[in-house]
Amino acid sequence: MSYNRKEFIKTAAMATAGLSLTNGLLACTDEGKELQYGIQLYTVRNDVFKNLEGTLQYLAKAGYQQIELFGFDGSKFFGKTPKELKAIFDANGLTAPSGHYYLPPVLYNGNKDLWKVTIEAAKTMGSEYMVIPWLDDKHRSAEDFNKLVGTINELAVLTKDAGMKLAYHNHEFEFGKAEDGKTFLQHLLDGTDKNMVDFELDLYWVVYAGENPADWFKKYPGRFTMWHVKDMTTNKEGKKESTQVGDGTIDFTSIYAQRKLSGLKYGFVEQEAYTMPEEQCVKKSIEYMKKKRWGNS
Repeated sequence: MSYNRKEFIKTAAMATAGLSLTNGLLACTDEGKELQYGIQLYTVRNDVFKNLEGTLQYLAKAGYQQIELFGFDGSKFFGKTPKELKAIFDANGLTAPSGHYYLPPVLYNGNKDLWKVTIEAAKTMGSEYMVIPWLDDKHRSAEDFNKLVGTINELAVLTKDAGMKLAYHNHEFEFGKAEDGKTFLQHLLDGTDKNMVDFELDLYWVVYAGENPADWFKKYPGRFTMWHVKDMTTNKEGKKESTQVGDGTIDFTSIYAQRKLSGLKYGFVEQEAYTMPEEQCVKKSIEYMKKKRWGNS
């Protein structure tokens, strides 16, 4: 997600207390299976806060069936208890195989009781994955990442005991290098238990950092079971930003060819910048993917 994610999530948490594919992805090779399409709910974050139920309805109507959650504040999602939100999902034929849970007291203070509460929320939503989505910029030193490895492994045990799996979602800063020459992402991959911790590779941020996703699949086969998929364009100021699936410059055909090596299970469309209303953006993305038959099976 984008650089301003921290501030948005903090705002989202306060609000709730009162809070994937481009040029060639996730295609189903078995033509007899129904394709399912996923989206990270953060993509339509502005609409979510205006009208949660209406937003979920238009996502379902557009053809999205799998929603990756965000916005849990420790008790509710967007003012709804997990049970209430699950009822809305069920009414719209939606599932939540994954969710992003940004909880600083858990990440930085080791608050396992709060994580246990969060586990119950994810279980209520029927999720398979719980994802750590973001690190504050003041917690990105080599020492912080070493500490985070231990925290992730501890949380992974609790998550596994609850019948789910923990995952970590990257941005561009994880490709910075520590003193030993390894990237921070390498340290996370090497230091976490591969049997209990998966990774959600944000393909946009990989390319943004000048990396090739396929290289990471080869180095760590089977670890990247989820992808965030958003295309890349250049705005009027000459800066890179995300755009609708199929409207950008990332070549996903070669990336998709390595999906088995990646271990891919779920792909979630994500978009952070807009040149049109959010509803129109997500419709355009899924229409393009359906035409290409890119989706989850």
